[in-house]
Amino acid sequence: MKLIFEKVFHGFLYGLGFSVVLGVVYYYLTLQMTSEAMSLYTFETEAIEVTKHRKIERDGKLLVLGEVKNVSDFQAKGVTVNVDLYLNDEFVKQCDETINGGLPSGETRNFEVSCGGGCKNNPIVEHDTYDVYITGY
Repeated sequence: MKLIFEKVFHGFLYGLGFSVVLGVVYYYLTLQMTSEAMSLYTFETEAIEVTKHRKIERDGKLLVLGEVKNVSDFQAKGVTVNVDLYLNDEFVKQCDETINGGLPSGETRNFEVSCGGGCKNNPIVEHDTYDVYITGY
């Protein structure tokens, strides 16, 4: 009987050790795969530059039109163009637009950000200056 308990105990310890090693390997591999997957969808905001922009009113809407360029060596995905509107140096509204698809290295892409207007329930916010910058999601 003592021999049976000894074998069960040794089997339990063997299984426990195997489970710990397997858990550590699984954790490490999951961590590596997650960081690789996130690197495909993130970028440094300095990698994308706003090369041109202008503000226009069309059909009662306030639009900011411009161009962005990827100055990095990698494709950027999830590029969002943000526009902040200011009145007398005080923030009054923020608008954003995500650029569809990726932005390959060295390429430029046009953007259009709508900042309201077009109907009486959503008039154009009074402002005197604006700022355009890039973020990712």
